[in-house]
Amino acid sequence: MKILDYLIVLRPTLLFPVWTLVLLGHYHSLSNTSHHVNIGLLSAEIPIHLNLNSRILGTICLYSMLMGAVYIINQISDRETDEANNKLYLVAQGYVKLPIIKLEAVLLLTASTVWAIAWFHDNLSYLILIGLSIILGIIYSVSPFRLKGRPILDLLANAIGYGGIAFLVGWAATGWVDRNALWHALPYIFCVGSAFINTTLPDLKGDKIHGDRTTGVLLGVRRSCQLSLILLACALLSAWLVRDMVALIASCCCIPFFVYMNFKPQRAVIILTTRLGILILSLITCIIVPLYLILFIGSLFFVRWYYATRFGIKYPGREA
Repeated sequence: MKILDYLIVLRPTLLFPVWTLVLLGHYHSLSNTSHHVNIGLLSAEIPIHLNLNSRILGTICLYSMLMGAVYIINQISDRETDEANNKLYLVAQGYVKLPIIKLEAVLLLTASTVWAIAWFHDNLSYLILIGLSIILGIIYSVSPFRLKGRPILDLLANAIGYGGIAFLVGWAATGWVDRNALWHALPYIFCVGSAFINTTLPDLKGDKIHGDRTTGVLLGVRRSCQLSLILLACALLSAWLVRDMVALIASCCCIPFFVYMNFKPQRAVIILTTRLGILILSLITCIIVPLYLILFIGSLFFVRWYYATRFGIKYPGREA
């Protein structure tokens, strides 16, 4: 079980949105398919992709390695704040050894970079996106930049990193990044930005104590919830403009929960709203890319088993 600590420290729960956005980028880069789902009320057909080629599968693996390394760096930098917020205790409470996870992060970054160059040396846009992911992941957590502790910049880093770059990495795995790709990334940038604001709110106490002035700290709970709803509305509007049925359906499903959160901005409601938003987008992705359901459900059950066996707690809980 202690060996598995060094796998779970990669934070599989945060890899769910990464996988979802990468697959959505890949999905939107493909122009046609022979399988569709009919949405009668919307008079639309949504393509279904039953097969995943080696390049997108390789991208999911190497990007998971890259982001896992970024999450280790973030936890090392935030171990005092995480301890104050009573979360992510594998690093904060010393269940894993710092020298080992530092080496793990270096090896993962090196391996993912070499893999990207070996497989995608002929795709400059892909390599640029991988480079941007590494740079953004490091400066988000590490001083003197530490975007995590800078209001608005933390929001932009997450919205662009997850909603934009991760989406475009999936797009670039089987195509070229062009203006059309950038337009299709827009709804997901707003979606991720909306969810990110909510994730800063449960940690306000610890962030204030340790001097991290996040967007949540700057705006406070009520105004943060309002901005989160506005960004979700922007996601809905941009999805309609680019005719992205996936983002449109996900945004429509989430709007009632985000409205309710604004009327009742309590910790439990905020956490539940955020999780539902991520879950809805992930489940829609499982429908349009059915093979993703195996990875999603398998990883979820594995993480639940790990926490139940290792710590005797039910997942999702304070770790998620």
